[in-house]
Amino acid sequence: MTIEEFEKFDLDYNVCECFDVTLGDILEAIKAGHNTLEALMDKTDAGTACKLCQSCEIDEDGDRELHLDEILLYAKEKGL
Repeated sequence: MTIEEFEKFDLDYNVCECFDVTLGDILEAIKAGHNTLEALMDKTDAGTACKLCQSCEIDEDGDRELHLDEILLYAKEKGL
């Protein structure tokens, strides 16, 4: 996913459907220092139920448009 594609998502986009965790919630947690997949999951609960939002590899059928690993990569590239 390119940065341009990523930036088309609104902050209220629901990344984790199981726990209603938005992109804004996830970016806020990353900015607060939860910048690994495990730390992000611990802080937000995202990715801890069905796990599809963790990564494209887990979400083989493409049920989710955006995944935690992609968000972490974006945050790293943007220096968040």
